[in-house]
Amino acid sequence: MVRWCFQLFESGSIKSLFRKMLPRVVKAIVKGLLYFVFLYVLPKFLISSLSDFAPSIFASYGLFLDVFIVIILFFVVASELTSGTIFQHAFNIGKALILMIFIVYALGGGIMSIDFENVHVVADLRIYLVMLLVIDFCGLAKSVLQAINFLSEKAEKQLPTPSPS
Repeated sequence: MVRWCFQLFESGSIKSLFRKMLPRVVKAIVKGLLYFVFLYVLPKFLISSLSDFAPSIFASYGLFLDVFIVIILFFVVASELTSGTIFQHAFNIGKALILMIFIVYALGGGIMSIDFENVHVVADLRIYLVMLLVIDFCGLAKSVLQAINFLSEKAEKQLPTPSPS
């Protein structure tokens, strides 16, 4: 075990791994912080100021907003850490699938109801739900095509180049 670790440090594998991973980690941290500020801090500030106006509307969707932000942050950081590999595309495909499921769940299948004091309001948002799902399907198709392109380019690099006769 000690000999293996010594050889790993001697050959420079850890040093080269560290040099490869450090920019990815820094980029993932920066992107994660920017997404956190723009998706969590600013909306929470706006919702807290608007919740005085209509607290029953914004209170019920606080948890959905938090879960959405966690999903996006996880996949942004994971995609950045695995950039340049097939796992980046796998995380993008996973993000598209999970967001589709989450959007259907958060919108309650497209029918939303809100109760004010003596008024019950029902909104049929199925058309908008279909629009969001079509956009997510386009993102899913883009991620699948990027994964196929990545694998084909990788296989193409391994082919021997023909020499002219």
